[in-house]
Amino acid sequence: MKPLFFLFLIGLFVSGKISSQGTQSVFLELGGNGLGFSANYDARFKKDEKGLGFRAGVGIFPGARAGDNNFTIFSWPSILSVPVGLNYLMGKAPNYFEGGLGATYLYGKGRFTFFFFGTDEKLSTVVFVPSAGYRYAKVGKAFQFRSFISPYIFKGGAAFFGGMSFGYKF
Repeated sequence: MKPLFFLFLIGLFVSGKISSQGTQSVFLELGGNGLGFSANYDARFKKDEKGLGFRAGVGIFPGARAGDNNFTIFSWPSILSVPVGLNYLMGKAPNYFEGGLGATYLYGKGRFTFFFFGTDEKLSTVVFVPSAGYRYAKVGKAFQFRSFISPYIFKGGAAFFGGMSFGYKF
C-alpha cells in the first residue's frame, strides 16, 4: 500500500499548488485510465481553457464471477485503481483534442479463475496509460464530456482500452 499512499500525497500536493491557478473539472469516468469506474479531478497549469494540465483520481473495477460452486468459468476480485497523469488540450472551444500520458496503480487481492485454472493472488502493479481523444468543454463553468482511447501498457504486453467521462468544469 506504500505506492498508493505515495501517489495520494503527490496528488494532494499538486492539486493544492495549482487549484487557484487554472481551469478545473471533476468527472466520472467509465473505462480509461481508471480501468472500471473512477472519480477524477483535472486542472490546467495556467488560467487558460487549453494547454498542459494534470488529472488524478480513484476508481474500482468490480469483481465478477460466472458459474456455480461446482464449475467456475471465470472470476476475479474487485480491483482498486489510482490513475494520475498529464494531459494537453488543443483546439478551439468547445471542441478539443486531448492527448495524455499517465500511470495507474492497480491493487486487488483474491481468487482469479479461468475455467479449470485458479489461483489466489495479490495484484499490486503500476501500468503506463497513454491516451488520445476528444473533449467537449465550453468556456467557463459548464458540462464536460470526454471520449478517448487509452491502451494499458504493462510488463509483458499491452491491452487496447478506451473510455468516456461526464463531468463539470469550474
